[in-house]
Amino acid sequence: MRKASLIGLLALTALLSCNKGGDDPRLVIITYDGLRWQEVYSGADEALIDKLGQDRKIQETKDAYWRETPEERREALLPFIWSYVPQHGYMLGNRNKDSRMQVANAMSFSYPGYSEMFCGWADDERINYNDPIENPNHNVLEAVNQDPRYKGKVMMYASWESIRYAIANERAGIPGSAKYEPGLSDTPVTRILNRVQEGMPRPWDSERYDAFTYAFAMETLKKDHPQVFYVGFGDTDEWGHDAEYDKYLKAAHDTDGFIRDIVEFCESDPYYKGKTTYLLLCDHGRGRGGAYTSHGSGTRGSNETWFMAFGKGVPVLGETEHNGPFYNKQLASTIADILGVDFTPDNGEKPGAFDPAFYEDPKAPESVATFTAVKASPKGQGLRYVYSEGNFMSVKEVAAAPAKARGIAPVFSTDMKLREDHFGLVFKGLLKIDEEGLYCLSLASDDGSKLWLDGELLWDLDRDGGGTREAWLNLGKGYHRLEVQYFENYGGETMEVGLTGPGVDTTNIPANLLYYE
Repeated sequence: MRKASLIGLLALTALLSCNKGGDDPRLVIITYDGLRWQEVYSGADEALIDKLGQDRKIQETKDAYWRETPEERREALLPFIWSYVPQHGYMLGNRNKDSRMQVANAMSFSYPGYSEMFCGWADDERINYNDPIENPNHNVLEAVNQDPRYKGKVMMYASWESIRYAIANERAGIPGSAKYEPGLSDTPVTRILNRVQEGMPRPWDSERYDAFTYAFAMETLKKDHPQVFYVGFGDTDEWGHDAEYDKYLKAAHDTDGFIRDIVEFCESDPYYKGKTTYLLLCDHGRGRGGAYTSHGSGTRGSNETWFMAFGKGVPVLGETEHNGPFYNKQLASTIADILGVDFTPDNGEKPGAFDPAFYEDPKAPESVATFTAVKASPKGQGLRYVYSEGNFMSVKEVAAAPAKARGIAPVFSTDMKLREDHFGLVFKGLLKIDEEGLYCLSLASDDGSKLWLDGELLWDLDRDGGGTREAWLNLGKGYHRLEVQYFENYGGETMEVGLTGPGVDTTNIPANLLYYE
């Protein structure tokens, strides 16, 4: 383990000792749901923008968020965060700079993420769902609200209904509003917002638009002045699942504006000004490349998260590097330290607050299978494909359907389609491995698919909606046979096979590694 530098130790001491519940602290916690570290630290992904389909939509999205450098792109996407946070605190989780952060839970989806953050541990045995069920575990906000200094001064808002169950706000005695529930503060503006929310379309059954969560939260800050305040935003996750990358980016940008307004109000209000610490993070990551629409234990990258702290008592370190791994479960200890509250998670282990100076060597991935190269006679670069059409709901139906077109595709994709929905594809080809070693092979499809490697069925995603899978494999130098069967029902469409290993790191295998027989 690397020893912390003197600067890092002094910074940590400043963070952990400045408040400790003294000097009447205030705390604001804000979460983005499912916003990837890739967008936070590098901005918009051009390849995902180019897949939006409509030329006008692509151009409008590029005009709004695409710039030449990652620094310019992230500032276009999150202008407040990048103009304010580095000058007032520190940031964790840019893996491009070897700053590693992730969830400790094995689920990599929302309810377990929020439970881990506030309960201080990953209860994988019991917390493995997203349903609105009260969390059996105690959390740090409960402990805060039981402290006489903060009792009755803790409040929360969330767009997604299950967040308030994850933190058990009713059991904890913490006023909360989520989903399509009314605002907490009785003001003329809140009453108007309640009426407007009641009449608005509801695209998601369990989640309201973030704009309402933001507006309700602002009214509560102004009227009730909670000392400890949590706000959970969610539009990024919903638009990500809907494969609307332009709206995912806009949601991230809009929420950045909401955060600006919250911070600027607090720093102008005598109750909060100069007394408030702000903590900002996400509940889980998302898949890479076209797999950004998904997350979960089978989707590579879903466990990768990020964290920011700024305001009172926070060392000004800016964007940190060469540190971690950090875990979302450390949020609970950080909250307890800032407020000077004694909190021990139900598993009896305190994970410790975030320390930007911490570093531990990364662990090497483990292989789940070994594949030696096969004998093959490649004829050229690319993949053979067979295209068919029909109301398919299974790749079995695709394989049995008459071919409407055949050809050679440079990579796995749906570019050869002859209509938008209800078609199928079968790809066959060779993957060339130039160096024997450990590789991560991944599959992302919407809708269903199956993948065979050297004649062995590796993944079965033969269902409406498809999904993502990945595995670390020992691959011998030479050629390996790949076959993918795929069907598209309607809506979003994705077909990608990724590869990471010696000399390659891509979400879709490039043409120079693919050959046909």
